[in-house]
Amino acid sequence: MSEAFFDEYDYYNFEHDKHIFSGHSGKQRSKREVSEHTNHFDPSGHSRKIVTKLANTEKNKKAGKKH
Repeated sequence: MSEAFFDEYDYYNFEHDKHIFSGHSGKQRSKREVSEHTNHFDPSGHSRKIVTKLANTEKNKKAGKKH
């Protein structure tokens, strides 16, 4: 929709929604809760990917010995 059709009430609604929906930081959490539940830096790298890869390697080795 073109801005030519907006009136002062449309702009008021845009500003009003911006203030209503932006303060929660997602899922109705406080700023402290959001900071506690973020993805934290893992200095060891992609540990989950490495563990999965090693587990699959072991599983494939065992499956290869059975056949």
